Amino acid sequence: MALDILNTIMEVLKQTKENGELALADSLGKKVLEILDLVQTDENFIIDRTQRIALAKLAVEQGASIGEIVELLTWKDFEGFVASILTANSYQCVESFRRRGNSLMHGMEIDVIGVKGTTIITIDAKMWGIRSGKASALKKAAEKQKTRTKELSEELDRLAKKMGKLSPKEYQLLPVIVTWLVEEVELHEGVPVVPIFKLNSFILDFDQYEDLIVCYVGHHHMSSE
Repeated sequence: MALDILNTIMEVLKQTKENGELALADSLGKKVLEILDLVQTDENFIIDRTQRIALAKLAVEQGASIGEIVELLTWKDFEGFVASILTANSYQCVESFRRRGNSLMHGMEIDVIGVKGTTIITIDAKMWGIRSGKASALKKAAEKQKTRTKELSEELDRLAKKMGKLSPKEYQLLPVIVTWLVEEVELHEGVPVVPIFKLNSFILDFDQYEDLIVCYVGHHHMSSE
């Protein structure tokens, strides 16, 4: 029965990847959708990103590998999946933190930001489909993420407004890249590159890596109330 449910979830993720619509689900599919409290409209199920992420997490719980699941996710699903792992570990999260560029300042975007205590993790979620030149690409990505993180350390008041709640204090900001191409946690320019299927254990054992990661200090001066 568990295998049937897993196969159904995988098929649902596959069929809803493009536009979120699932046509004429069978009885088992309907049962899975009912469990997740999804909305049925006429003969189609409409599944949004939050629900797709819930399905992805359920598939992992049912025995699917995260690598299999990631291939069925979109870029935004992938970011949401990363954020859901941080949230499950008591991090307060913001996705797609942007700064628009102008003639005086370049634009900047950080995929996922997680805050816990005085630690801020900035994540670049790389759902790459390349393998050749991986080391060079990761090195460049690490340098860019360091730059984004340093710039964020100077904009914590704006982050507080986006997040809705951030205590005025000093914070340590640490850049991380999450991808599904690498097999082990790697360090590039002081930036850990973490495979998505090891992100949870990386977060749980974060204190073992903290001294190895480049760190920027920032201050939030005003209350976000």
